[in-house]
Amino acid sequence: MRRMKVHHMFLLVFVLHMTFDLSAQSPSPSTTNTTTLPTSPPNPADLRYTTRPSDVVAAVGESVVFRCGVPKTSSGLSFTLYGSHRNYTLRCPGDHVEDIPQALDGSCEIKGPELLAVWTLKGASFSDNRTRVMCHQSANPDAPSAHLVVYDDGSSYSVLIGCTIGGFFGVLLVFGLWFMALQRSETLRTCFGGKETEEDLSSIVTKESQVK
Repeated sequence: MRRMKVHHMFLLVFVLHMTFDLSAQSPSPSTTNTTTLPTSPPNPADLRYTTRPSDVVAAVGESVVFRCGVPKTSSGLSFTLYGSHRNYTLRCPGDHVEDIPQALDGSCEIKGPELLAVWTLKGASFSDNRTRVMCHQSANPDAPSAHLVVYDDGSSYSVLIGCTIGGFFGVLLVFGLWFMALQRSETLRTCFGGKETEEDLSSIVTKESQVK
């Protein structure tokens, strides 16, 4: 009986020893140290506009150009056009705007030390009146904007009057040619009552002969 107790004690000590060995050999969970690199603040000299958009007054049909520029050493800029139907944003450098009307063009240009964003409207109309553009630079609270004013210089009325007069004379010309063709064509005169006219003339001549 005593030997059995001693045996059990040795067995318990052996199990505990094996458990401690296994726990010592098991790898501890690794800890990942993440290091965040500090971001350098933008250069204050780059947080400015070298070209600010300005208001444009244009007649119907004239081309309109809006420009906004920043130093080319800056992180870039965005130039948004708020139209009557949709808004379009041009991001420079190197952005290309998709799905824009054929009369509208957006481009990025570098001229010397300046990065320029340009919106060009080819042929302004009354629906473009009060179109607005806004320039925005990252980390710069200043966001200059400009508006478009479209007026009528009378050319549209001149075109309308010219088209009306031209249409009137065109109708007169068509009717004149049709009347001349009617006079010269026996078939047309027959279709439009020429036969009845000849019969009427024959009956008149017959009646005059009987009277005599």
